[in-house]
Amino acid sequence: MQNVNVLAVVEPFYLDKTKCPFPPQSVIDLVSMLGDMNIRCVHKVGQLDTFLEQTLCVIGSETRDNPRMFRECIGIGASHIYLEAPGAPTIDQLKDMHLLAATRGVDVYMGYQRTFASYVQRAVSLSRSIPKSHVFFCHNEAYSSNELNLAVSQQGILHSMAAQELAVLVKHLGVKADEIAGFKVNTNRLFSEKQTFYINNNPGNKFTDFSRVAFKITTNKRRSVSVMGDRCGGLISFAVVKSHTGKELQRFPSHDADEVSMVESELRNGTEIAPQFIIESDEYLELKRRVVKCILSGERTMAGLPSIQDGLDVFALADYCKAQIDAVLTDHD
Repeated sequence: MQNVNVLAVVEPFYLDKTKCPFPPQSVIDLVSMLGDMNIRCVHKVGQLDTFLEQTLCVIGSETRDNPRMFRECIGIGASHIYLEAPGAPTIDQLKDMHLLAATRGVDVYMGYQRTFASYVQRAVSLSRSIPKSHVFFCHNEAYSSNELNLAVSQQGILHSMAAQELAVLVKHLGVKADEIAGFKVNTNRLFSEKQTFYINNNPGNKFTDFSRVAFKITTNKRRSVSVMGDRCGGLISFAVVKSHTGKELQRFPSHDADEVSMVESELRNGTEIAPQFIIESDEYLELKRRVVKCILSGERTMAGLPSIQDGLDVFALADYCKAQIDAVLTDHD
């Protein structure tokens, strides 16, 4: 991005010699390259000097570490923060972060990149033009079933993967947890499945999550929406706009045939990169472009970008959905 200057990279594991005395060669090469570009590489935020100019901190660490890094970035003078979703392990921690940022006058953008995906925006625009329309958002990931242990996270599918669609519901369709009038889970195992996963194949270190999940929400304003997330659903996500009678009016895929071919080639060559970072790279870049543009323009309204308040609304909606789904789905160990 030509309109930003990168000051530093903070990598808390690979650059900490006590935690990682022998980093991979790829990390060594990256640090060398960044050094040649006058970009500092450190393992703690506290190793950086206080920021004297307008500075955006992009925080994409482990979710459990985000609150601490958030406070540290504000402590050394960050004027803006881009915070990867969900931002914190709990909604109360995210509320504390929101309060701190507001007190210090720091604008915080949440990394809900799907809110600016072109196929989602086209589907939302069509749905708004059709009275009583229903929108179905399907978020697929391209993991195989034997890779699920690597794909799932302890924060859960509803607070990570499917939270992108929940952010679309919050930001574009005005869906809030306290305005839900009806909630229905598709309990067919083809659409929703709860499983127990073992970290590092250790029976004593396990957690339960959904490998896929599908549900329908109706609000007290009679807005009707459906969401499905499938860790093993494939490369293409999509949105479908239906009439009030259930007739499909138009389907919006995340990638056309040419884009699929290009992404498949990148996946073959980028085996050290998590697949979703490649598949959704255009969405990530578009959101970050808009964040930078908003900052440089001096706008205080954040130009419709997902804010930390939106993040709180998404977190509350994810908490609500998880509780409802847990109540009706059994675990398939």
